[in-house]
Amino acid sequence: MCSTHGERLASLTRAIDDLAAEGLGGLPPDAWAERVAGIWALVEGLDPDVARRRARYTTVET
Repeated sequence: MCSTHGERLASLTRAIDDLAAEGLGGLPPDAWAERVAGIWALVEGLDPDVARRRARYTTVET
């Protein structure tokens, strides 16, 4: 785990940049969803209120 807010923000920036560089076509849907979930985990590490608010939302299967 990153020790400072700046390091956490840098990790989030790298994760977003890496995913953007690969593009949507380069990953199967499950891998893409896993990467996005990892990015959200980094966001929650920066702002614990996001984690509390996220608990109110659910995924609706269609």
